[in-house]
Amino acid sequence: MKLLKLTVDNFRVFQGRHVLKLDVTEDKPAVLIFGMNGAGKTTLLNAFTWALYGTFTNDVEHQERVINDRVWQEASFGTPVHAAVKLEFEHEGALFAVLREVRATKDTEAQSLPAPQLVVTETRRGESDTVTNGQDRIEKILPEGLRRFFFFNGERMERMFTGDGSGEVQSAIKTLMGLEMIERAIGDHLPSASRKLTTVAKKLGGGRLQALAEAQEELERQKATARERLLKLSADISSYQSEVEATNKALLDNREAAPLQRRRARLAKDREQERLRCLELQERQRTALAERGFIAFTAGIDQTVIDLAEGMRRRQELPAGIQRDYINGLLDDGYCMCGAAVPPGSPAHAALTERLDNAGLADVQARWMNLRGNAARLIDTRNALLGELRGISTDLQTAGAKIDEIDAEESDIARQLKGVDVIDVQKLEDRRTEFDEKRIEALGAHRDAEKDIERLEEDLTRSRRQIRAAKVEDDEARRLQRQMALVDEVLEAFRRILEVRTAEVRQELDTKVKNVFSRICIKPFTPQLTPGFELKLHANAAGPAAIRSTGENQILGLSFVGAVSEMAKEIHERKQKTDGGSLDAGGVYPVVMDAPFGNLDIEYQDQVAESLPQLTSQIVTLLSQSQARGQVLQHLQSAASRIYVLRSVTSKEDAKEQTITINNRAVPYVTRGDFEHTILEEVTV
Repeated sequence: MKLLKLTVDNFRVFQGRHVLKLDVTEDKPAVLIFGMNGAGKTTLLNAFTWALYGTFTNDVEHQERVINDRVWQEASFGTPVHAAVKLEFEHEGALFAVLREVRATKDTEAQSLPAPQLVVTETRRGESDTVTNGQDRIEKILPEGLRRFFFFNGERMERMFTGDGSGEVQSAIKTLMGLEMIERAIGDHLPSASRKLTTVAKKLGGGRLQALAEAQEELERQKATARERLLKLSADISSYQSEVEATNKALLDNREAAPLQRRRARLAKDREQERLRCLELQERQRTALAERGFIAFTAGIDQTVIDLAEGMRRRQELPAGIQRDYINGLLDDGYCMCGAAVPPGSPAHAALTERLDNAGLADVQARWMNLRGNAARLIDTRNALLGELRGISTDLQTAGAKIDEIDAEESDIARQLKGVDVIDVQKLEDRRTEFDEKRIEALGAHRDAEKDIERLEEDLTRSRRQIRAAKVEDDEARRLQRQMALVDEVLEAFRRILEVRTAEVRQELDTKVKNVFSRICIKPFTPQLTPGFELKLHANAAGPAAIRSTGENQILGLSFVGAVSEMAKEIHERKQKTDGGSLDAGGVYPVVMDAPFGNLDIEYQDQVAESLPQLTSQIVTLLSQSQARGQVLQHLQSAASRIYVLRSVTSKEDAKEQTITINNRAVPYVTRGDFEHTILEEVTV
């Protein structure tokens, strides 16, 4: 997918028609768009998503006001008004034009708009056709689930990987792998087939199969109820967490409560550190017990082996001996090694024969000595294991005690906040306490619901086995039994495929994220994409989670976007080589990014500016003048095929006009005019 042109017409802050050419060269993949706050950078970002999907990002206020406010206000009642966005792009040898337009007749001051209309045109070999189901065609080119990776606000990237965001990331990654068909089979088609077969089994009449089918149907019903409860609890937890965060922010904004709230925020970070440390220690403990726990049960056996070996050695029951072949040779020749004759029946012959019985025990002795050494090492290993487990236990107790101290200090802060003689603070603290308690209660219920589902899954597995093993009399019942078993087998196979493929792509993404992150971050931190698709940052490869800054969160997000872009391109190339026979989606996608440096520390801006053009083959970057100075601007300009300025026009008489320096010349950035509006202007590169 290669962007060619974006046209906005009376769309939000843009009055009239504005055209943004987006074609780039291979060596200069960037399009830069500069604008001050409020000039329309976020509007342009949302113009892409609105054209493609008819939606805005969550941070857009008053999403119902699609038509430019001035155009709407100046229109007379009964007058038709419209807004439109047209996006033109190239994809796999075809040209596409996506036009989404909303038309309305003004009959109130507020915008009450009908659903927008979508027209998608596809041109191949000079012939243009209107796509019958345009939205489906767009979804096949760039699924909406992947949109968050390619059209986003840089200041809010870290939200991708926390709370419900991580679940959306996991879902999007599965979309990238093209496994929606398997997911639909697992979630809808196969369970539906199983339910139909169960219904038929119930109608067969009496018998074991009918009873088992009824029991399985009841288990499926209980499982569906438990899943609904789990989803509701997840939504509740997210809602409660949002309320807690909102009251935390309000407390921080309050002059009387701010010091206490800042202290509580620090304690929350400390608690999270200790919690993660506990999880790490518990994982180390589980690993040690799983891999070496059996050693604890060998106490006494190893010492017995040592004592036996030592006793046999002292009693000379393990002589080193002489090789049997050599002694047999002496006996056959009838002469000792000293030259003396050893005829049969002689004392010398009897002595050699006795030695022959002991000869060859060198291997036995060596093995006993080796066994003795291993037994001694086993004692050392057991002592080391017990020492390690004692150390982990001590560290867990220390971390637990630290958490208890933090909880006690937080309780003290809560008491002090309630004691502040300001009604708003007291209300905020009461509200925070209320929703935090609800959140904790919901987390407990969520864990219980997960256990219920696990138990029901075990019961269903057992029920399916019983159905497969049940003895039935007639042919119809046997055929039905085979069909039910086949559905279960296919369902299990699909689940394993999905699990394996998800794990594979997570590991691949994790490696790519580490590579991109290491090129940008100046600290020796190590990112990790967890099995739950949450993005963590560790102080070192094996250490606890790092306390990361807002800027480091953004670098994490950028690293992930770069990794996803690279993986999507690789999947696309593999599909091309296999004639499209793969399930994987993939593709070469552009990145449209608002505020790439919004939360970055100064020391990171240069590294990010240098890395941005490497994220993908085309990147549209929307930024303010303050975000692009010095080396940052030089890096960006050197990678830009096109540069635009969103010139803000203000009617404020005492407003100071401003310019922005691009390619060593001043370009109007803020000018005065008759009314507030934005003008999109291209700057010669």
